[in-house]
Amino acid sequence: MIERHPELIARPLDVDDVVMALQFAREGDLPVAVRGGGHGVAGHCIGDGSLVVDLRLMREVVVDPESRTATCGGGSLWEDLDTPGQRHGLATPGGTFGDTGIAGLTLGGGIGHLTPSYGLTLDNLLGATVVTADGNIVSASEKENSDLFWALRGGGGNFGVVVDFTFRLHPVGLLLGGHLDYRLEDAAEVLSVWRDLMSVAPDSLASFAQIYRDRMSGEGLVNASIAWVGDLDEGRDAIRELTDGLSPVTNSVRPMYYCELQDIYGRMPFGLRNYWSGRFLTELPDDLFAMTIERFDEPETYGGVLFEPLHGAPTRVPSDATAFAGREARWNATFINVWTEPAEDEREIEVARAYSRSLDPWKIGGGYLNYATETSAESLETEFGAERFERLRAVKNRFDPENVFRFNHNIAPGLTSATSIALANPLGRRPLAAGDPPGTALV
Repeated sequence: MIERHPELIARPLDVDDVVMALQFAREGDLPVAVRGGGHGVAGHCIGDGSLVVDLRLMREVVVDPESRTATCGGGSLWEDLDTPGQRHGLATPGGTFGDTGIAGLTLGGGIGHLTPSYGLTLDNLLGATVVTADGNIVSASEKENSDLFWALRGGGGNFGVVVDFTFRLHPVGLLLGGHLDYRLEDAAEVLSVWRDLMSVAPDSLASFAQIYRDRMSGEGLVNASIAWVGDLDEGRDAIRELTDGLSPVTNSVRPMYYCELQDIYGRMPFGLRNYWSGRFLTELPDDLFAMTIERFDEPETYGGVLFEPLHGAPTRVPSDATAFAGREARWNATFINVWTEPAEDEREIEVARAYSRSLDPWKIGGGYLNYATETSAESLETEFGAERFERLRAVKNRFDPENVFRFNHNIAPGLTSATSIALANPLGRRPLAAGDPPGTALV
């Protein structure tokens, strides 16, 4: 669905090449798009009339087993990190597909199989190297450019080209993983049991549920992924309600390593048409499930809805510690629509949008930006919340005041409230108040 035409594509080998590309863009007055893994559904990695900085040749990963850290090039995929990390029995939370780009997932959040145990991907980011719009190379961490470091963790690609990421790694050995499939007619019971289980789940258990109808076969299924980090027998006991209490038609849950877990759903083929839309939620009541199931009772409704619990480690990070705007939510629900025919675009886009609107009674804030196909400036302020959005805009003003990096969920530079007050009152005087007597001067 992405048909855009840049002026130039630059494929840098190192940070100096990135600097040169940005200097060229600045001299030519070209906006810049950045391609990391290219997995993002919104297609932000390419822009009309832009210079595209394509980082696919910058995929070097260095794992330090002593410090339990890894530094990854900006074009790295998760499979580039997962494999060398697992050689040392280490990993960091990285989504649910090995071919996802490290950059996009990290900058927008990072919900995956290890999230309840070890946090969002961005919670494990220790530092980053960023080339800014003016070609400067800056480091971002808790100690250096801490405002930029805060903004990178949830604010997306608004602030520069991130040429490397340094992550904290965790011990991850043999785990219990796989997926369970159930008949669509059992959806109400399965989703209810799954929700009740995940409402009290320990950090060791990650599980995402899906209800969907396959476009090729017409078959409808309910699915639950399983990832248990810990003793295998304890894991089997923890999911017994899903395996023994229900009747899965497929049970692939077994002992496996993390790299295998990252591939339980295969790979998403190139060339499909995608539109995704969803909301962060406070609860998953039976009414919501009934509304969802009713949609898939219609044979012409394809695609699927993904339900993700947000529990464990991410909930123990203060909501203002990073720019990520989903800490207060308990669940995430997203309609993932995939089709092949351009003639169906209008209908299939509306199917996803309509489902997302139907979640409004239970929503909190906006939706997960890594899954969002489109946003506007107005919706972004809602997504982030006014205070967080203003803080992000202040960082944008500092590092990209001309909005060179605009092909993203864009936080356009502009006046923040503090800036507006300062410009209106440059001497810092107190403005007149309603109760001041006539003739009172600014003081």
